[in-house]
Amino acid sequence: MGAVSFRILLVEDSAFFAAAVRRQLETIEGVTVDQAGTLAETKALIEANPGRYSLAVLDVILPDSTDAEAVELCAKLKIPSLVFTSIVSEDFRERLMSMNVIDYIIKDNPASLSILAQVIGRILKNRNTKAMIVDDSSTARHYVGDLLAHYQFQVFKAAGGKEALETLSEHPDIRLVVTDFHMPNMNGVEMIRAIRQNHPREELSIVGISSGGGSATAAMFIKHGANDYITKPFLREEFFFRINQNMDTLDLLGAYKKAANHDFLTGLYNRRHLTEIGNKLYASQRRGKLTLASILLDLDFFKAVNDEYGHDLGDAVLVAVADKLRQTTRETDIVARMGGEEFGILAVNLAPDHEEAYFDRLRQAVAELAIPADGKIITITASLGVCTKPFDALKDMLHAADKALYQAKARGRNCVVRAD
Repeated sequence: MGAVSFRILLVEDSAFFAAAVRRQLETIEGVTVDQAGTLAETKALIEANPGRYSLAVLDVILPDSTDAEAVELCAKLKIPSLVFTSIVSEDFRERLMSMNVIDYIIKDNPASLSILAQVIGRILKNRNTKAMIVDDSSTARHYVGDLLAHYQFQVFKAAGGKEALETLSEHPDIRLVVTDFHMPNMNGVEMIRAIRQNHPREELSIVGISSGGGSATAAMFIKHGANDYITKPFLREEFFFRINQNMDTLDLLGAYKKAANHDFLTGLYNRRHLTEIGNKLYASQRRGKLTLASILLDLDFFKAVNDEYGHDLGDAVLVAVADKLRQTTRETDIVARMGGEEFGILAVNLAPDHEEAYFDRLRQAVAELAIPADGKIITITASLGVCTKPFDALKDMLHAADKALYQAKARGRNCVVRAD
């Protein structure tokens, strides 16, 4: 587990449930759990850790409390809270909502533990997620904005479509837009069409809300690019569930995209993605808007490493090289694992008088690696083939770099050869 980012207060008197919940929570990266079994212990932990709890997970009946005092205490101290309870009634639900808890989860079967972990994982992700509410009604705008903030989103508010588009231009990493339909100058559907020109469904979720129009309005929203639609008035729980569902879908699509574009072992881009991005960069180079260098880097005698130390340590070498290349290249460069022990780099706008030093710095960075293995230190070198000459296509540049790489191997390895 990495460094602790989120401290959760777990209040549960049942040793069985407390242990089960704790196990689930500690599967979430960056989470630490403080546990209390009574109201007195809850108060003591809060007093000992003022302002440190990102979230509280609360039971309502404790040995020294039978009236949800722990929930009331966390509400008073503005600690975002989830209630994990076996009590089910409309009166109780309304009471919990009046105490401004984020949500409640019914403790009625083993699957509820997984649901609890999923909800908490979503809430913690929301803390790093930007969301925007767009509504010309100040009352509605503040109500929905407060709900989103309660769910731990970073919230932006816009009174109309034009303001929303300006906000999105300033903050292109906004991942959720909740919008009304009826607004002056630009209605919700017109705004969605404008947003979708630059922000596809798999990168930005749009949820329409409206009190009129029924199914026809919902269909219109979704046909023009919304991901979902909610009819006003709505229950907070429904809103929370639908927002969560949309964000989970975005995460899933993002994971699929990353799997398609990245190498599983090293986390670098894969050959497919380097080629996809490279073709766009190459087109810009042909138009004179940038310069491009294609670099192929291949580890020397890597088979001997696998043979002597095994594939697990061979993989560790590949990961170490990938990390070193990330550190050595620039943010504008595209770094990929092409396959096996070969890596590809597309370097944009290298200054001509700095090219040689840059290429050799890549070679030297690999040569300086010292990777511990079974009480020994593994070192490795790399050969590089480079092409900066603009051919008719990116594949021709890569082919030229590949020929240069073979020449580097023939010259004794651990060197750089240019194709031009």
